[in-house]
Amino acid sequence: MIKTITTIYLSTLVALALAQETQSFSLAQAQSYALENNYDKLNAESDLLIAKKKVWETTGIGLPQVNFEAKLQNFIDLPTSLIPANAFDPNAPAGEFAELRFGTNYNNSATISANQLLFDGSYLVGLKAARVYKEFSEKNISKTEIQVKEDVAQAYYLVLVAEENKRILEEVATTTEKLLSETTKIYEEGFAEEQNVDQLRLTLNDINNSLAYAEQQLSIAKNLLKFQLGYEIKNEINLTDNIESLLKLSDPENSISKEFDITNNVDYQMIKVNEELMKLNFNKEKFSFAPSVAAFFSHSQQNMSNDFDAFSGGKYYPQTLWGISLQLPIISGGMRLAKTGQAKVEYLKAQTTSKKVEQSLILQAERSKAEYTSALSVYNNQKEGVTLAKKINNHSIIKYNEGIISSLELSQSQNQYLDTEAKYIKSLLDVFNAKSNLNKAIGTN
Repeated sequence: MIKTITTIYLSTLVALALAQETQSFSLAQAQSYALENNYDKLNAESDLLIAKKKVWETTGIGLPQVNFEAKLQNFIDLPTSLIPANAFDPNAPAGEFAELRFGTNYNNSATISANQLLFDGSYLVGLKAARVYKEFSEKNISKTEIQVKEDVAQAYYLVLVAEENKRILEEVATTTEKLLSETTKIYEEGFAEEQNVDQLRLTLNDINNSLAYAEQQLSIAKNLLKFQLGYEIKNEINLTDNIESLLKLSDPENSISKEFDITNNVDYQMIKVNEELMKLNFNKEKFSFAPSVAAFFSHSQQNMSNDFDAFSGGKYYPQTLWGISLQLPIISGGMRLAKTGQAKVEYLKAQTTSKKVEQSLILQAERSKAEYTSALSVYNNQKEGVTLAKKINNHSIIKYNEGIISSLELSQSQNQYLDTEAKYIKSLLDVFNAKSNLNKAIGTN
């Protein structure tokens, strides 16, 4: 029985291990993976496909429209017409009607018709607008790709920073555990005060609490990265890049000095496409005053008989016609004029919005450069601060072991080191985020 239970348990563990995949990613690999699997990117591609279909739909309006219609009619009761009886019989009294039935029991027909739009200004503008809308969807894909790469980068940085925070806390916890063990032994031999043991135990508890929180934050950060990638949350993920390698990839001098070309910014490109759409909508409304011309053709065959002989040699009577139709709007109560006026204002509003976006993007680029310079400076200072705080803490440990300082003073030194480390972690995340924002602002993502 025990052997069977053990076998089932091991089989379950193997099945769970197989169900969870593990994949390793560098930052570049993570971004490439996200461009293929991110949910927003997939939806943006679907929007582009819809826009392409919309172009075909609009194009089809101006192509020949051919329809076929077939009818089979069996009159159970022929329609009755009333005609004044004195039309046939002069002696019939006035007001009397004769009941007459015209037609045949069966009336079958087959008709084929075709229509071709020859000229319609609104159609021509609408066709161009559909193509511009497709261009807008293409720009939206580019914008989504940039946003996806930025989101993945920030999530990737967050995991690395969380791992660094956990590593430092584990290092401090290990050192404190060792001190607590040594101090406890000295206390048991009567050469140390109980207060020293309690102080170290209290410090260790605080560090362990921080470590547990750091582990929780690391798990959340990894799940966020998986979500941004479009990667299964249940699967494991490993990061192959480290903080130092990614910091080396940063080129602050080149990034800050790079000239900003707003035409390369996808947000600017999209707002200009939107402006073009508003202009086309204005043109479409102006064409509502113009005539539209179309040609049509129709051919039908009609079979009429009291017996159903549509497929057994019955006679068919043809009817063929063609023509041209002209539609010219004359009076609409001012409705078309009002719509044209609205479209013009919308176009002017779009022009103003384009100018506003242009200036805001220039402002954002300059601000991103300043924020990156500041974040980099703070990071370098905090990095040096961590080195100094660690050095001070190590000297404090030596002094504590030699009995020069108390456990309270040692605890203060450790708290100072942890506080400096927390500021370093924040500055590290800030510099990564500032770099990502700068790349996005100047169009280097």
